[in-house]
Amino acid sequence: MSAKSVERVDPQMPFFECYDEVLDIVDQHAIYSFLDAPGWDFGWKSQSKKDIYSFWHKHFAGYRKSASYSYSSGKWPPPDCAEELKREAEPIHRFWTLLQSTLLAGHTLVRCYANGMPFGTEGTIHTDSDSPNSYTCIYYPQPVWNPNWAGETVLLDRAQKDIVASIYPKPNRLLFFKGDIPHVARGVSRTCPELRVTLMFKTEKVPAN
Repeated sequence: MSAKSVERVDPQMPFFECYDEVLDIVDQHAIYSFLDAPGWDFGWKSQSKKDIYSFWHKHFAGYRKSASYSYSSGKWPPPDCAEELKREAEPIHRFWTLLQSTLLAGHTLVRCYANGMPFGTEGTIHTDSDSPNSYTCIYYPQPVWNPNWAGETVLLDRAQKDIVASIYPKPNRLLFFKGDIPHVARGVSRTCPELRVTLMFKTEKVPAN
């Protein structure tokens, strides 16, 4: 795994890192082929009780609803779902094993799924967790992506007053950030002929002390 980290100009900005050329070309295509296969469910939302528009979704392992677990309510952490991922999606589990041995050493996998957004579907600003020890990895598996197709992942400050970063969904890129950072998947443009596919690994890292 290569590791070209995005430097933070302002140390007070939310934590995120970006890695390019994460997998070799054979593994990248294997992951994309697995995700591109039938089995998508339509109706997923960034915020199930608030959003108007839905998008496509594939659940692989872990809890399905964010409300099931909450750091503030004491229902935390969720159980390790790595074995479930191995049973349900072995190619994705191989990817997880690579991440756990490198970038995500010391992390526990609590959720894994994929989203698919064609033109006309939208996400909204949300956080993935209220735990200070939670992290999200987003992998962009498409073999090709055009800047005119849009579909960037936007990270905002915690007050949701400004954009901290806009991450281009570059093929074979991995975005890594804290789970309590507000973010949103911007919709793809009308010119986009592809399904914007993203693979998510949600993790929890227990502090050493």
